[in-house]
Amino acid sequence: MKKLAFWALSVFLILSLISCGSKKSAEVTTEPEPPAVEETVEETIEETVEETVSTADLDLALANMNSARQAAIDSDAEEYAPDYFDSLEEKYNDLKARAANGEDVTAECNDLAKRYQALAAYVNALDAKETIDDYELPALAQAAYDKGCKDLDDFEELFEDPNSNADDLLAKGTSAYANFKTVLVALYKDIAKDARADALEAKKDADSVKAAVSEKREYNRGVELFKKGDASYSMNGYEAACDAYDEAYDIFSTLYETISEKRAAALAAIEAAKKSVEASAAIAEEADLEAPLTGDVDGIEDEDAVLLEEDDYADPEDAEVYLEEELSVGGNAK
Repeated sequence: MKKLAFWALSVFLILSLISCGSKKSAEVTTEPEPPAVEETVEETIEETVEETVSTADLDLALANMNSARQAAIDSDAEEYAPDYFDSLEEKYNDLKARAANGEDVTAECNDLAKRYQALAAYVNALDAKETIDDYELPALAQAAYDKGCKDLDDFEELFEDPNSNADDLLAKGTSAYANFKTVLVALYKDIAKDARADALEAKKDADSVKAAVSEKREYNRGVELFKKGDASYSMNGYEAACDAYDEAYDIFSTLYETISEKRAAALAAIEAAKKSVEASAAIAEEADLEAPLTGDVDGIEDEDAVLLEEDDYADPEDAEVYLEEELSVGGNAK
């Protein structure tokens, strides 16, 4: 009996195992991997940053180019070196147009900015040399003068070379100006004396057209600049003195020219009015002979009537400011 039960249990276990093994195993489902969003975002951000930086660089290059161009204009490059200036203007207009069309011309703008700076330095050097050549050169300044002249020659040679480097041009122009500035320092005392004399003569011209009365504020500004020049000169500040005298000269000269033009126009108007009055008087005389007026006429005052109070005009010369002709150490301007 026990043996039968044992075999029955064995069969049951075997059947159970077979039954379990016949069941299909559960299907394993895997979720699809999400796209690499982080990598895409990083690439987009990098591209945006690069575009922003590129745009900022171009804007800065354009601004620097415009600033350098204006400095060249302020140096009177159009007058001193018109051919050089025009050649740069062609490049300038080309770069502006290409930039407006979305082209990245940052490097070319930076290059042109240096060329404008070089041209401004070159023109300033020419202007300094022109001033120097009016004076006897001190022996100690001869070497600096010769070096400046050599730099000018080298600059011109480089500018004519289409393959010249902008940095080389800038170096030569800057060196030329620096050398002539060194010479000017040695000459500024004499230059300041001449500038003072010119400003004083310009003031006399302004006084001749009563500028102290008609343009009092500007006239006084010129006087103060003149006195400032005297103060700088007395303290050996010859360059500052020269600048002040030059500015005073410009003010007095402008006043003289402006007031003279106004006076000429006023005199012309007076002459025209006189002719008109003479013509009217002739007509009136003729009318008076044909039909003379008798008695009082309404609207016509008696010939002895006082219509306006007399005006006591002040002497315009009292408004003029006196300045010493000669300058001594300590300043003599009053």
